[in-house]
Amino acid sequence: MFTRTDEALKWIMERRNTRRTFDDFKKICQSLGDPQNDFYTIHVAGTDGKGSTVSYLCDLLMSQGYKVGTFTSPHYLTHLDRIRVDRRNIDEESFLKIINRNYDLSVENDLSMFEIDFLIMCEYFRQEKIDIAIVEVGLGGRLDYTNVIDNTKLSIITTIGYDHMDRLGDTLEEICEEKCGIIKNDSKVLIGHLDENCRRIVKQHVDQKHCELYELKEYTDLGERRFRFHDHEYELSSYASYQLHNASLALYALEIIAEDVGINIDQEAASKALRSSVWHCRFEIIHEDPRVILDGAHNIHGIQALCESFDRLEGSKSIIFSALKRKEYRKMIETLKEHCDRLIVTSFENKDVIDLNELNDFETEPDYQKAFEKVFCDYDNILICGSLYFMSDVVLNLKF
Repeated sequence: MFTRTDEALKWIMERRNTRRTFDDFKKICQSLGDPQNDFYTIHVAGTDGKGSTVSYLCDLLMSQGYKVGTFTSPHYLTHLDRIRVDRRNIDEESFLKIINRNYDLSVENDLSMFEIDFLIMCEYFRQEKIDIAIVEVGLGGRLDYTNVIDNTKLSIITTIGYDHMDRLGDTLEEICEEKCGIIKNDSKVLIGHLDENCRRIVKQHVDQKHCELYELKEYTDLGERRFRFHDHEYELSSYASYQLHNASLALYALEIIAEDVGINIDQEAASKALRSSVWHCRFEIIHEDPRVILDGAHNIHGIQALCESFDRLEGSKSIIFSALKRKEYRKMIETLKEHCDRLIVTSFENKDVIDLNELNDFETEPDYQKAFEKVFCDYDNILICGSLYFMSDVVLNLKF
């Protein structure tokens, strides 16, 4: 049993279980009375854009008076920010009480970190009497532990790209099949911009499960962070062009939910919510003169979208990048190098970080603080990007 949050967090973050199957975890949830089915749930999968879409949708729903729980991963600054209600992290007192209450169950069943997080989320959301839960898939969809949720009202698939191929498949079609695993019978499904083959696969799943399909077909970029969606104009705080897609998905989701529960959308409140909404480390500007940007793009699809926004900025450009070795990091590095005047590949504290000794054909610097000092005074725009774990480390430790 734990009396301090830091002790509990250390314990939970060290827990791994690679032997348990999805069906095993489903049986554990059934033995607890399936607490994951107590909420009106929106389930979000996709290669990129999941976190941003969850964030925008949370703010939009809150603007309409709903109490909203969100479950996302990995965490930003603290493990507690994975589980939030109305944008506030689970409080330490509730976290300790719930983890202690479930300690014996966790040990007896050798639960992993993600499984424990999920069960804590269920109990906390019930305790807080939320109206709507927005749950982000951890990895893939079909066999992700979040997929034990049976009563999903709306499934959102943001994008389909190449990532986690060791687990999800080598082709976009195979990856799409895994993402479609979150689609439940007689529910609603919303998809972002997918290629024709992936759209066909989604439609097959939708037809088989008697669902209603909604497709994000277009939005109009009006420039200067403004866009038009379904005859209304909106403005974002973010300069990233890719966020127009994610914000439009969130707006479409709000419309679907409003129709489902029978409410009229307060457009003025929705516009205000989007204008002030911030999702950290997604083209987040943390310093001006020079402009310093953080972005957690960590696969080739995300890097390409990031470069499109970075290219729009005027002035000289440098990039500092790091990633985990299980990613297609060389392809990402080669892409980034084409969009800046100077690229430095760096490292951070993580046992799975890329090995800089294998990157002798690029400029490297093991200490990202030193890499930052090398470029700070010489470039108008400095982009620090890569693994979300890297972003968290940078936010906590980078010094100007």
